[in-house]
Amino acid sequence: MKHFCWIISMPPNKVKPSLIQRQHIGLNPFLRHTPISNPIFRDMQITLCVLKATGLLPIYEEVSKYEVGPPTKPNIFYSFFIRGIVQALTLFNLYNLLTPGSAQLFYSYSDTDNVNKWIEFLLCMLAHSATVTICGRNSKLFLKIINEILKVDEDVFDRFGTTLENKCGFSLKYIVGICVCQWYLMILRVLAVKDTLNVNSYVFIFIYAIQNGMATIFIVFTAALLRILKMRFAHINVTLKGYTYSHHRKLRRFVGRDRDIVTMDTFPDDSLFIYRMHNKLLRIYRSINDCCSLILVAYMGYAFYTITTTTYNLFVQITTQRLSFNVLQTCFVWLAMHTCVLALLSKSCGQATDEANGTSQVLARVHGVTKEHQNIVDKFLTKSIKQEVQFTAYGFFVIDNSTLFKIFSAVTTYLVILIQFKQLEDSKMDDDSS
Repeated sequence: MKHFCWIISMPPNKVKPSLIQRQHIGLNPFLRHTPISNPIFRDMQITLCVLKATGLLPIYEEVSKYEVGPPTKPNIFYSFFIRGIVQALTLFNLYNLLTPGSAQLFYSYSDTDNVNKWIEFLLCMLAHSATVTICGRNSKLFLKIINEILKVDEDVFDRFGTTLENKCGFSLKYIVGICVCQWYLMILRVLAVKDTLNVNSYVFIFIYAIQNGMATIFIVFTAALLRILKMRFAHINVTLKGYTYSHHRKLRRFVGRDRDIVTMDTFPDDSLFIYRMHNKLLRIYRSINDCCSLILVAYMGYAFYTITTTTYNLFVQITTQRLSFNVLQTCFVWLAMHTCVLALLSKSCGQATDEANGTSQVLARVHGVTKEHQNIVDKFLTKSIKQEVQFTAYGFFVIDNSTLFKIFSAVTTYLVILIQFKQLEDSKMDDDSS
């Protein structure tokens, strides 16, 4: 009686992949041959440079190909100095906002519009200050996250002889887009003020743009980290699919029937490696959530209010006779920037969460040929039931693919309230004039 054999895509030991395995690696979209150079975050190199230059990330030292070390004392002092400068500029902006001279920054047509803009300024300062403070407090934890990701990639390289892709090159495009938007918004705000701006107002507008940019770029960095985790969870799931019957049939057609095959005897060793790797990635996932939770609460609150007030300004422009092309441009730029960043964050969180929780679903389709194999699957599934993860904003709400829809649903509700305040204000003005 012949043993039932399955073709899989993983070598049982740290050896050079065979012909069949090399062919299967070509089919795996999450693997490619080892690049000549590291670092692992080569696709987001510019993002890391910007965050380190602004003090949001420590200026770490590269110890080896798969490890980064703590920053030197001069770099630590530089990060403290930059964080102190940006926080001082935030206090300066808050002072300017509370002085009578800030009235020239509010060019709206009603008190309701001016109050909304004033709250928006305050929320931006809060989001920026929270980002700077929490990043400074969690600088060691960020280094730990980077090292753990590098360690996962080192383990994959030792076992496969290849390195995982990151696919986070989008971060550079978003940074360029954010910088262009901020410069354009600065120009529009200066042109919108009819009176001559004083020096403090120019400084306020410039610092406000920096605050927006820094807070938004950090959200892009968070999305990039989640995309990196998504690729590694996806690699685990693709590897496990090599043990399913449907994938076995596809590989069998690919390599032919007369080729050498690897049996399910390798499953215990491979499943142990996958189990350890999955636990490491779950720890990294939770660490990122712990580092960014409060930042996400502050930024998403600010982004929600900005989208709401911007939509309200569009409504006012459309329904009144005082149509301003400058205001319309400002509204469309704000909506485009915040909507794109929130959509990126929601998509990255949703994909990473789906892949993390999808491992147990893939494993459930693995058919154990022997009782030993089935016991391994059962133990993994039993523990996976208790390890279902969610990416949350400090536990207030879950961030996933549906978050953007929920935000716009809340925007619609709050927009109705603002319109009612606007109508009450207009009716009061009509009564006073009559």
